[in-house]
Amino acid sequence: MDLKGKKLGQYQIIEELGRGGMAVVYKAYQPSLNRYVAIKVLPPQFAFDEEFVQRFLREARSAAALHHPNIMTIHDVSQQDGYYFIVMEYVEGKTLDQVVADSGRLPLPRIQRIIAQVVNALEHAHQRGLIHRDIKPTNIMVDEERNDHVTLMDFGLVRAAEDSGLTKTGTIVGTPEYMSPEQAEGEEIDHRTDIYSLGVVLYKM
Repeated sequence: MDLKGKKLGQYQIIEELGRGGMAVVYKAYQPSLNRYVAIKVLPPQFAFDEEFVQRFLREARSAAALHHPNIMTIHDVSQQDGYYFIVMEYVEGKTLDQVVADSGRLPLPRIQRIIAQVVNALEHAHQRGLIHRDIKPTNIMVDEERNDHVTLMDFGLVRAAEDSGLTKTGTIVGTPEYMSPEQAEGEEIDHRTDIYSLGVVLYKM
């Protein structure tokens, strides 16, 4: 799937930013507000799978309820020509994975500055019954031009903590290197799984 140069609604697709197991993310331009946005698009082949579509839309509804300076903002969710897509804030900077690759082991004051912001974002989500479930360096954006301002991205695996939800089918979702043991074994999880994963991120830094 390559939408570069095409339009989805009012959004003009500029370039691909990345892709994961169930979506492709593009940079796009929104003329009506003269701004750039990021658009996460569900590939058409998944649009025929009702479970995938519901999980995708659930991501938008869950993430849109979170308003915090260290969490990526969701602007809109829509569909067109068989494409379901989520319009998100476009964030400048590098992923934490890139920062560590460029700089090597980080000094303690910088680690504290970055981790504290991720903790604040997770606390905001956890207080609202939401678990990220995929905390890892590639989901943490760092803007070095703004004194390492952090944005936590991709609540694609989030769900209401008390909800048995769509993913309670024995399916394990997440990134194995950063998973808590109970998540890796497909057991019931709560906010502590994010804290475990953040501990692995801390070690990585």
